Formats: sequence, structure tokens, C-alpha cells
Amino acid sequence: MNWNKILLTLSWVALISLISATAGYMVYGPHVPLPYVYQPETATHETTQKPEDEHSGEPEEPTHESLLKPEAPPPEQVNTDQHPTLIPPDNARETASAETPAGAAAPSPDNTVTSPEKTAPDAASEHKEEAAPENHSAATAPEVSPEISPATSPETSQETLSQTNNPEPAVTGPTETTETAALSPAQPVTSSPVQERSPDLHQPNWQRYSQQQPADDGRPRIAIVLTGLGLSRAATDAAIRQLPGAITLSFTPYAKDLDSWIALAHSHNHEVLIDLPMEPLTYPSDDPGPQALLTGREPEGNLRYLAWIANRGSGYVGMSVYMGERFVTSERQMKPVMEYFKDQGLLFLDNGRNEASLAPRIGREMGSPVLVNNRAIDEAQLSRVAIDSRLAQVEQIALRNGYAIATGRPFPVTLERMASWIQGLDQRGYQLVPLTAVIPQPDDPASAKMTSPKNKNKQAPKTGG
Repeated sequence: MNWNKILLTLSWVALISLISATAGYMVYGPHVPLPYVYQPETATHETTQKPEDEHSGEPEEPTHESLLKPEAPPPEQVNTDQHPTLIPPDNARETASAETPAGAAAPSPDNTVTSPEKTAPDAASEHKEEAAPENHSAATAPEVSPEISPATSPETSQETLSQTNNPEPAVTGPTETTETAALSPAQPVTSSPVQERSPDLHQPNWQRYSQQQPADDGRPRIAIVLTGLGLSRAATDAAIRQLPGAITLSFTPYAKDLDSWIALAHSHNHEVLIDLPMEPLTYPSDDPGPQALLTGREPEGNLRYLAWIANRGSGYVGMSVYMGERFVTSERQMKPVMEYFKDQGLLFLDNGRNEASLAPRIGREMGSPVLVNNRAIDEAQLSRVAIDSRLAQVEQIALRNGYAIATGRPFPVTLERMASWIQGLDQRGYQLVPLTAVIPQPDDPASAKMTSPKNKNKQAPKTGG
């Protein structure tokens, strides 16, 4: 086999193919694609609109689409000098003159539309009167567009013309979608009727935004606060909709759409708190967040951060401490903070992690409500057995003190065990209440039991773990 002849033959074949492709490209143009040939996209159905001030005096060339479409005839302009004004019949003029008060200007004969003050029967009768001149004019003269007198404003003319087209307008009210209704705090979704209370602007916020307090029936009261809400949409929605309204919900200030979450919680009869991040003992290893209150900062700076947190939402009864074991022991920092809570009428919930916290003492001195958490049901160990054991400890604390406060996080196992525990709470002789229901009040008989010397001597251990 002669390899030289084979290579020569292949070379001639390649050369002839290249020459043929080049000739086809030159003859037929770029519509015959060659390898690696750039083909610009043809602009189809693109119209460039230029402002009127940029148009040149040259006429535009007609496009292919404009040649295919028939040119619409221009609208006929009616000359008022050649076409006389249509005169309504005598009975229509008599009706109009009878309805026109003395001293008022007579309406224009062209404008026979009824005014808004006229009733529906009058409008119907005049519609019949207008039919006759319109039919007569159709036979004798081209259709004349209704003219608006100069004395009539555009708003009045539009209103009267709309009433002519719709002689009996249907009265429609504002419609509300299902999602908007769920976010409205004005009409809460409840399983049982709740007594409405008139808002009192002179009340502190922890009373103004509190839920209806249940009647004291002598049973020990338990308040559950679910903290850290707002970061997980699924967990937050499940906590709001699935847990009973007596569960108090605390939202993190770093959550998005915080006002919408608070409104949804109000619609399901939940009391609302906002998490207050403070410096822990393990800071900076454990960081409470960029807007946390720190002991190394001046009190004025901490107050600015506190105001930022407070302005993240509205309609809450107070704040729940997040971390903060070191901050709550600083009297220099806690006094301005507790003064802010007193001025704003807010409730302060200590997480109970540090028994040396100064919040209860400073709160009593200033007359600001301060509550201390007794148990964190899912902090030490996140399991069903550990959570059930913690809930049993909460019941024992409520038996000794008359009430107990517990906190939890929106973990799925926490929501599951909490819902199961709540189902048999009434049969075991306990009352589930919102957080503001356990605030000691001198005029409340239930608070006398909570603050009695017997209960004070039996202090529950203040541990968060």
C-alpha cells in the first residue's frame, strides 16, 4: 500500500471541500454557516421610540408591518357651526327646568346627564328621554360626541358620566385576604371568646399589650416563654399556630419582618416579648450579637443599642434576657437600663442563669416589674427524656411558690414535648397563664399567695440549666 498516494488524495479532498465551502459562503452569503463564524442576531420586532423633540424633519420610511396594516382613517372632527346642537324634547326641558332651583344657572342642553343628587328613578326616566334624540340624530346627522361645558370641572364630568353608564353602582367594601386577616391583630383567632378591653394609653406597655388574664381558681400557675423566635420561619409559624395562646413568645431583634410576626402572634392571643442580648461570662467566645449590651461600653452607648432593639417592633410587653450573665451583675450598667424599662413601662425577664443578678433588686427599688426564670427546659440536654424531666421540675416549683416560669427554644422536640405536656396540665391541677399573669400585684388576691412569707421562704432554685 502506497501511503504517499493516500495522503495526497486526502489532501486534495480537504482542499476541494474548503474551496467549495468558501465559494458557497461568497455566493449565498452569511446564511450558510461556516465553522466558528460569528452570526449577529437579527433584531426583530424592535421599535425605537424617540421623543418628539428629537425627531428630525425627514419623514420616516414605512416599515414592512406598516405596509401590511391598513391605515386607520382619522376621526371625523365635528364642526359645531355646521352641525347644530341637539335640542331635547319639550318634556325633557320641562323636567330639567322643574328640577333646577330658582336663581341657579340652567344646565347646558348638551349635558343631559343626571347629577349625583338625583335618585335612581329620575336617572332611569331621563335615560328614556335621551334615547329619542339619539335615534333621531342617528338618522339625520352623524354621531356627535357629548360636550362638557366650561363651567363643569373634569372631576364632576367624570363622576356624572360614570353614573350614567352605571345607574345603580354596587356598594363594595374593603376586601381582606386570608393572609392579611391572619396578620391583623384587631380580630384575634381564638378557640374561646375573649373579653374585649378598651385600650388605656395611661397604662404601662406590659399592661396595655397583655392578654386577657384568666380568673384565679386557686391552682398553681405556670408561665411558659418560648424565646429565639423569628429566625426560622417554619419553627416560628408552628409555635404561633400550634401552641395555645397562653404561651408567651419572645422574638429575637435580629429577625426580619418583626412587626408582621408580632401581629400574627397577637392574632393567636399570644403575649409577646423581645430578646435582649447582653454580655455573657464567656464573652467574646460566646457572642450575643452585634447589637448586644456590653459592660466595656459606656452606659450611654448601651442605651442607644437598647433603643435600637426596642424600636425593632411594637406591641410587646417587655424583654427577655439573652445570655447576659456578666452584664446583669454590673450596677453601673443595669441602673440606666432599668430606668429605661420603667420609663417605657416594660417588663424585664431575667433568664435566671446568675443568682447574683441585680435586676430584681433594682427593679423593686424603681417600681419596675422584674421576673426571674426558674427553668430552661431544653438548655442542658436536648432530648425527650430531659425535657420531660424539666417540665416535671416546673410543676414542683409551681406547687411550692404558687407559680413558676419556664423558658424554651423553638426546637422541634421542644414543641412536641411541650404540646404533649400541656394536654394533661389541667387534669394534673395546674393553670397555664401568660407571663404577665404571674407579676405580683398588691390588689390581686392571687399575688398575695405568691408573695406570702410561706412562699418566700421556699425559693425555687434559679437555674437556667
